[in-house]
Amino acid sequence: MKDLYLIKYEPDGEGAPYFFDLDWVPDLPTFHYPSENPAHGTLSAHYRAIANIPKICADWLPDHFLASKEFLEVCDSLECSYISRPVEVVIQGKAIQKKYFFFAVTERLRAMDAERSLFVLDSNVKVDVSNSSAPNYERIEKLVISEGIDSNLFYFEEINEIVCSARFLAECIKKNIYGIEFKKIDQYYKYAPWDDF
Repeated sequence: MKDLYLIKYEPDGEGAPYFFDLDWVPDLPTFHYPSENPAHGTLSAHYRAIANIPKICADWLPDHFLASKEFLEVCDSLECSYISRPVEVVIQGKAIQKKYFFFAVTERLRAMDAERSLFVLDSNVKVDVSNSSAPNYERIEKLVISEGIDSNLFYFEEINEIVCSARFLAECIKKNIYGIEFKKIDQYYKYAPWDDF
């Protein structure tokens, strides 16, 4: 089985800020990322993103669909599938020098081996994805990755997370990609999104 890792934003309150708003000019199109990718035709050729924060230099900010040129270079080196548009990031009234892009991973896989995993199906679906016949999961106690998963970066549909391969992790470390953390999907991993409610 190939090792996979959850890849997440890791704020530090400095160059990787905690909560902040980003005003997009023009506005981003509306899309529900857990169930669909943004359509190429709905995106502008170029954006400006305005933030009221003192500093930003994190390489990937998934909640804001923002990634640096350096992060895209890692994706390109491993032939990952994504959609991007150049973004001029403005903080405190000035455009910053670091190059950013609107960024969304576009490869979506159902990567769980349902026969070898242990899970509870969700009988009370919270989000309407009427165009999907795929099951939703309330909990996954034991997640076994399907054989033959060979992607380096993709949206793991059963757990609604972006995950990456060990190769992608190694390349991020090599390139000093900043502001992200990795968590291995191992025998201790559990998917239980509603436990906190």
